[in-house]
Amino acid sequence: MRMYHIAPTMLCADLFQMRESMDVLDKLGIDWFHIDVMDGNFVPNFAFGTDFLRQMTAVGKSPFYLHLMAVRPEDYMDLYAEIGVGYYCFHYEAAKNPFRLCRQIRALGMKPAIALNPATPISALQDLIPYLEAVTLMSVEPGFSGQSFMDFTYRRISELREMAKGHKLLIEVDGGVDNDIAKKCMDAGCDVVVGGYFTIFQKKKSIEDNYNAFQMAVKECRTGR
Repeated sequence: MRMYHIAPTMLCADLFQMRESMDVLDKLGIDWFHIDVMDGNFVPNFAFGTDFLRQMTAVGKSPFYLHLMAVRPEDYMDLYAEIGVGYYCFHYEAAKNPFRLCRQIRALGMKPAIALNPATPISALQDLIPYLEAVTLMSVEPGFSGQSFMDFTYRRISELREMAKGHKLLIEVDGGVDNDIAKKCMDAGCDVVVGGYFTIFQKKKSIEDNYNAFQMAVKECRTGR
């Protein structure tokens, strides 16, 4: 049976309560923290400088999945390896030589992952899959939280799952996911759902209540445990 994972995106957390939020999520047993880093160039927004992320890795007990939305991803590998991230996820659209980049990431002790924008065909990853630990399928345009989920993502999940047969590849879906969408993503073949404003960080309830509801939704998918 496939194992399913939940990854809170800390971009949606209350920055003034970041330490408290991380402590709660660690105690809940999350699989990893999804960390968005934006350079204001690849996407029109900025997020999580290296000093702030270094403080996060110093206190967080769960692994860190770095989602790097930046040009020249090859320039930052050593820095983030030193900071202590587990997964180094760069964008296919930003990489000059993704094959070499994957090898370098692995040599630094991190797990190579790649993110794919909604407009980039799944077929672009055909030859890359053996080099990767995970693929993040963007279900919104990258750069801003709170966008609506793009329904054609379900088809893209299924297409990638079929392409990755025979490989231990994690498929993560990022953007606009609520509890119902999470179930459909899992049924389509996804392994990891990123929880943000529509799930874990909803304002009306506590993080713990939101996480538990999200977890129950994931477990209810038709292909569940």
